[in-house]
Amino acid sequence: MWPPDVLPAIFGRLRQTLQYVKQHSREEYSAACPECGGAPHANGEWPDRLCIFLDSPPRLWCRRCGWFAFADKLDKPANPEALDKWRKEQEQRELARKRSAERALENLRNTKIWERYHEGLGEAGRAYWQRRGISDSAQDFWQLGWRERWSFSQPDGSTHLTPSATIPLFGPGWVATNVKHRLIEPPPNRGKYIYELYGQKGQLFLCQPDKRLEGQVIACEGEIKSMVTQLHLGAAQLVVGLPGTNPGKEALAQLSESERIVLVMDPGSEEQARQLAARLGKGRCRILVTPVKIDDGILAGNLSQRELQGLLRSAVPA
Repeated sequence: MWPPDVLPAIFGRLRQTLQYVKQHSREEYSAACPECGGAPHANGEWPDRLCIFLDSPPRLWCRRCGWFAFADKLDKPANPEALDKWRKEQEQRELARKRSAERALENLRNTKIWERYHEGLGEAGRAYWQRRGISDSAQDFWQLGWRERWSFSQPDGSTHLTPSATIPLFGPGWVATNVKHRLIEPPPNRGKYIYELYGQKGQLFLCQPDKRLEGQVIACEGEIKSMVTQLHLGAAQLVVGLPGTNPGKEALAQLSESERIVLVMDPGSEEQARQLAARLGKGRCRILVTPVKIDDGILAGNLSQRELQGLLRSAVPA
């Protein structure tokens, strides 16, 4: 976590209690909220629900729970008139951010940058995906890609350079929604995954974007696990990849038509699986927490197709 003392002294005790403080510009930071919390996102990005503004007057606002405070009056109720004025200003900021995210998504779709990454697979990229259990034909089907040198900014302003394996995310009908980078050499202070576009809603990885998610759907924790599982089971089964153990409501809404959902989770994820099933509706969920990660078991040759099908049938009601 970035040291909290990057904030001015006017923020008092919060300088020592705020977590995941990240700088976005000279006058704007973000962090987890001291009121409603926040944890790193499934892709490794830090929580940013708390907005911290250093321009006059320094203030904090949580876009999740609505908590607001001026930095010099943290323990006092904000003046109603000042609060109303600032909230209106913040609404305009959020509207501008939304429009910026929409323009970025439109540009992604127009440039089809995932196709450029796919064209750059080369021997190194092909070999990486083969090691992960994805054949050349499957790489072409899902348009997986590779960037030998991909750079991104760190919270301290430095730039990190690493090879990246790319996973385009498509909605129904193969409409692109984002590109996910799997960092081959991630820095020590963040996770292995970063999205091409920041600020977009999280989405499922649809192994078969041309099919409706109805009937039974197998939902694996992670995109690569879902690909390996789909290839092992065959096209008759519907498999999707969850963006972590705590997907956003937009991702879960994609499963609204599914009659039965089998949650395939990593070892030690029992509690997260129960919480996820509660959000999806326990009556239609079955839980399978595997003794080893599902793709590792398949690639090690410990699970034949028949054995995997039997394992899925053993999933317990939520």
